Amino acid sequence: MNKLKNCMVTTIKKHSGLVGVLAVVLLSHSLLAVIPPLFSDETTFWEWSRHLDFGYYAHPPMTGWLIALVTGIFGTYQYTVRLTSILLHLGTIGLLYYLALEVTREKRAALLASILYALLPISLFLGTAITTDSPLVFFFTAATVFVRKAIIEEQKRFWYYAAIACGGMLLTKFIAVLFFPGVFFFLLLHPGYRHQIFSKEPYLAFSLSLLIFSPFLYWNMTHDWLTFQFNLVQRQKSQGYNLERPVRYVAGQLLAASPLVFVLLLVALAVLLVRLTRQPGGRYTGHSDRQSILLLLSMVAIPLAFYLPVSFFADVGAHYTAMLYPAASLLIVVWLMFAGVTKAGGLVKKAKWLFGAAAVSSGLMSLGMLILIIFPKMLPDRMIYTPALYADAPLVSHYFGWKQAGERIAEIREEWAQRPEGLFMTSKDYGLASMLGFYTPGHPQFYLMNVDKNVVHGKSFLLWEKGKKKLGANTIYVSDTPDSYRSRLTTFFKEIKHLSPLVIREKDGRILRIFYFTVGIHYLGGEPDNLSLW
Repeated sequence: MNKLKNCMVTTIKKHSGLVGVLAVVLLSHSLLAVIPPLFSDETTFWEWSRHLDFGYYAHPPMTGWLIALVTGIFGTYQYTVRLTSILLHLGTIGLLYYLALEVTREKRAALLASILYALLPISLFLGTAITTDSPLVFFFTAATVFVRKAIIEEQKRFWYYAAIACGGMLLTKFIAVLFFPGVFFFLLLHPGYRHQIFSKEPYLAFSLSLLIFSPFLYWNMTHDWLTFQFNLVQRQKSQGYNLERPVRYVAGQLLAASPLVFVLLLVALAVLLVRLTRQPGGRYTGHSDRQSILLLLSMVAIPLAFYLPVSFFADVGAHYTAMLYPAASLLIVVWLMFAGVTKAGGLVKKAKWLFGAAAVSSGLMSLGMLILIIFPKMLPDRMIYTPALYADAPLVSHYFGWKQAGERIAEIREEWAQRPEGLFMTSKDYGLASMLGFYTPGHPQFYLMNVDKNVVHGKSFLLWEKGKKKLGANTIYVSDTPDSYRSRLTTFFKEIKHLSPLVIREKDGRILRIFYFTVGIHYLGGEPDNLSLW
């Protein structure tokens, strides 16, 4: 025990810079996690965690599994739901630090890469809010660490470690498949490693990753391939050739990484590719270093380039490339050190200024995002305040009122639950249903009413509600728009009763948010089964 303790103390002292970065990240992200309410996507993934399965309508199941693990240990609170993402983010930074040490053999480079990545706006958001990208970034980075050791150092056992990480990626999000082309093209194009294409380990590893992925495939096979319907059919509807989308793709990357960091990344990719393939000299002349960098170049550049032509025909979100930014941060640092190292081994002023400017650029953008998230009332009034009762609410108003709505729902539910005919809770869409379910005391399950066949998101609720809406039972329908009940309740209940709305006001009387409550009395059934497109 003492030997282990001494080893841990020695390791912490040796890598005190990383420990400091992790401590600052943990503190800052924890503070952010407890202040703004959960977003609707976050509460939807929390809903997954209480309906554990091998698959869901929108994505593979890993995010729900991880939330269930963390909340199962620490309880279900706003912070513990987001703690899932924070822990994954800390793990990603640790893996990046280790990868940078392996590639550069310099603690300074590893620390700089970790700091740069931690400051990125995309890291601030995905390292706090729990989304499917949070575990994807972690598993992608872990797979990168293992596959580098398998290929460059030719340690065959690491193919299987990489396979486990790849299985985790695939169980998180479909775009994880972009990991594989970068690895394949590196092996194909570099003679020193091409022989590994003909060895058994890559194929056994790939088979292992598919085996890990197979429960999700089985779930889809037994559920009408719902996740494939959503990702390959439903989400692609009404998307055609559009010249604005590539501009939005690039703009999204400028926002995700900050303008300066994204520009530096593009320059780093180009310069490193040219110098390492055409100029054998330079700072990183060691075989392992050079080839490791080329492997990372392949794994970052190919997905970035892939999304550009795709963006002409489909929207590419800023977060689609989030999994690339740990390795991208390392490549930027490598380029700065590679391009500007003196004989004494220190960074020249130009490289120092570039890194400093990149860090400040990312930090300022992240700080701006942080301030707006914590203090949304800094935005213009027209984005916050609802003009009148029964008027459309501006987007930012969705930030407010969840606790009050939950308390009001609990009161109404307690009253109506006393009736012998039974009661179920409903709302108009998946985002509102999951938010209300989380913020109402006791976390009652909300279902959806009369979901349109062509609705894009939220059809997992249709799976969960099967057999739960009893004929003759009543429903409390909660919405943040006044008339949505018409198309959802009137056909399916004998009687409709309106309750007083809940108006969330500022101290000066201005309306922040309105919740509307409608009771559907005696459920008649007859809702169409619009779960599947087929």
